[in-house]
Amino acid sequence: MLPLAPPSRPSPLRGVLALGLFLALTATNPWGVGHEEIWNAPREWGMTLFTLATLIGVASKKGSLQPTRRVLGGLLASAGFLVVGILSTLLSPQPIWSWTGYPSVGDGLRFWALGVAFAWAVYLALESGLLTFRLVQASLLAALALHALAIFPQAWDWKLDYTRTSGQTFVRCFDEARTICREVPDATASGIHRGQMPIGLTSHRGHAGGVLALLSLFAAGAYFLRASRWQLGVFALGALALWFTVTRGAWLALWVPLGLLALYGFRRSPGHAKRGLALLSVGLITYSLYLGATKVGLGEVRSFPEMGASFSEANAYSSGRLELWSKGFAALSLRPLWGWGFDGFARAYPYAVDWNQADRRLLPPPLEPPVHVVQGEDRLIYLEDAQGTRLLAPSPYAKAHNLPLDLLLSVGILGGLSYLLWLGLALACATWSKMPLALMLVGYMLYGLTWYDSVHVTPLALMATGALFAREEAWIKG
Repeated sequence: MLPLAPPSRPSPLRGVLALGLFLALTATNPWGVGHEEIWNAPREWGMTLFTLATLIGVASKKGSLQPTRRVLGGLLASAGFLVVGILSTLLSPQPIWSWTGYPSVGDGLRFWALGVAFAWAVYLALESGLLTFRLVQASLLAALALHALAIFPQAWDWKLDYTRTSGQTFVRCFDEARTICREVPDATASGIHRGQMPIGLTSHRGHAGGVLALLSLFAAGAYFLRASRWQLGVFALGALALWFTVTRGAWLALWVPLGLLALYGFRRSPGHAKRGLALLSVGLITYSLYLGATKVGLGEVRSFPEMGASFSEANAYSSGRLELWSKGFAALSLRPLWGWGFDGFARAYPYAVDWNQADRRLLPPPLEPPVHVVQGEDRLIYLEDAQGTRLLAPSPYAKAHNLPLDLLLSVGILGGLSYLLWLGLALACATWSKMPLALMLVGYMLYGLTWYDSVHVTPLALMATGALFAREEAWIKG
């Protein structure tokens, strides 16, 4: 049977789908408390709305879909990833944390189950004609404009986080009556540190950078396919905002693919060469505007340590990532098959640290070596010395700041390979008309070299994955 035909005229359901997609990429709850309520849950609500609306729409239509072999392979790979994720969660030292994920990133098993469903809902919506290319493009470009515009006021006043306590600093109280309190001047009342700003509509400048990079890649790809001034204008807005996040991984994710795309444009045709030059020119112009803004106090220019030959110098240049990666690889060897559960680096870290010798400087007082790692009846992880003194084991980061490594630590080799196979099959479905989506997925992988999955960035990659699996005809019609 032939694939389902698109509706003959716009329907209310199509508007619900566009709204759900937009909310999945931008929604926040200014009246919430903490990361989960303010930033994480609203994105999940948008993904849920889109997924449910798609299922209702597909169920109400007559006919059937005929998935290709690559689509079936992608279904199996994503299902394998979730099955391994469930096993990793059940076998995890802290299964509850694996289910919910840490509040600062929100990508536990609950999120990933919803995310996989969201990706395939995008595929179904495009294949069935419930969603069109124009609606996807409008939603993504509108999301880019909104994310970019949210950055600029924060460059002027870092305390603006768009919550009900926007403009206020954090106050820590040490008694229930709140009579003994102390202001923390370098943090907002919602818990965002000054060094993490500007955050835009996310909870960290690194997440904001990732979102801006991926959405800007889509805008650039759409402009490269069919030159449009408004697409170029939205791209310029996103590129300018991205400079203000001072996130090197996000800069890499945007400009490396666009540099290669511009080079390809010279080989393809004079028109594409002109478009490639226009995109690179926007990069130079926006960077100049950013530098000019910092000279008058709008935004900050962060200085990075010089790159040196020693491990300590290279580690400082990488903002401590080299040490995180070394600990991550050490922990991976302890549970290579199933991993430690989602956000696994946090619970693997205490087991990877050499508390008694090489990393003795990290041992918290009053503990004295030798110490060993134990898990209490409350499932928390402790350090215990020979005298029986027990303290919570320090675990300063939830992530190793490398997407493949974090993936392997969370779901092991089996889960990690399943996820990467899913993405690879999606890229194999890329065509010239779906090039903006492929750019997003490539940017996601480049961003992941120094960052990680989160409820802010990952839905963009999952959306692109689902859309890439859709047939060429389903993507370009409408």
